[in-house]
Amino acid sequence: MTERSVEPMSSRRSLRLTIVTPLQLVLDIGEVRHVRAEDATGSFGILPGHVDFLTVLSVSVLIYRLESENTDLVADGVATGREHFVGLRGGVMLVTEGQHVQVFTREATPSDNLRILSTEVKSRLSLAAAQEAEAHKSFSRMEGSLLSHMTDYLRHEQRSGGGGSRRLPGEP
Repeated sequence: MTERSVEPMSSRRSLRLTIVTPLQLVLDIGEVRHVRAEDATGSFGILPGHVDFLTVLSVSVLIYRLESENTDLVADGVATGREHFVGLRGGVMLVTEGQHVQVFTREATPSDNLRILSTEVKSRLSLAAAQEAEAHKSFSRMEGSLLSHMTDYLRHEQRSGGGGSRRLPGEP
């Protein structure tokens, strides 16, 4: 029997971050030092050793920092470093064993430039909203047409005295 060395959870100093959409694996990276995301209750952070956690994410920007990148300590003891961003169209976040953060979302857009990301995501969401509004208008027109035809049919039935047995269209 071979012996495996088991690293205690508390000594684990980094996270693995995985972001998945229905169409692709967007990000799968180890050595993540910190993850920040947002759900209905607000913004929150995940550090290595975090308890198991499950939440529904809002449409937001996920922020993460890598362990391997240079960091400097600022006066209040908070580490700074290069932030990476991923625009999320909502989703679910799962943290397991204090070392793996998984995000399942409909759409994810990674970027290292928040300004470009916000412009790109804003234009895409605006287009999606316009398409959704047009689809809603089309559905409303179809619904109105259906109600109009049903009303005409019922009026015709009342005028013709359709009190006998009813037949389905196409029946003799």
